[in-house]
Amino acid sequence: MLQPVPDLERCDKLTCEGRLSKGIGAMKKHILLAAGLCLFAAGPAVAGPKCLQIDSIYNWKALDNKTLIVEDDWHQKFKVSLMSYCPDLAFNERIAFRAFGGTRLSCVSAGDDVYTHQLGIGRQRCPVSKVEFYTPEMQKADTDAAAAKKAAEEH
Repeated sequence: MLQPVPDLERCDKLTCEGRLSKGIGAMKKHILLAAGLCLFAAGPAVAGPKCLQIDSIYNWKALDNKTLIVEDDWHQKFKVSLMSYCPDLAFNERIAFRAFGGTRLSCVSAGDDVYTHQLGIGRQRCPVSKVEFYTPEMQKADTDAAAAKKAAEEH
């Protein structure tokens, strides 16, 4: 906060300017700190891309033989639906994605391919029909559906 200078005639130029500049400097620091806190509270510092990029795939899990949940480097989850049955998708340790964009920054979209490798059969191509964000509501619905299916199989 600015400190009033008691008597401008009695202080030398350095002392008076020093007091005034210290007060202004402190005020600037407080304003910058407040602005920084506002920016920090507004959202994440690093936002991931709005699509599933080939070069950013971190992890994946098969829900069934037609659906993958793919996580990117920013831990955003995407639901990748396949056009048809992809044999033993849940049992594969490795899969590959091929986007027709041509670069590693290309986004996976409808018409792209997921490849699996089956012992004795070779490489299997599974075309992608849809890619969408995997929301918590979708995850809960999938978990509930899996629990209901398991309960039905036990009876």
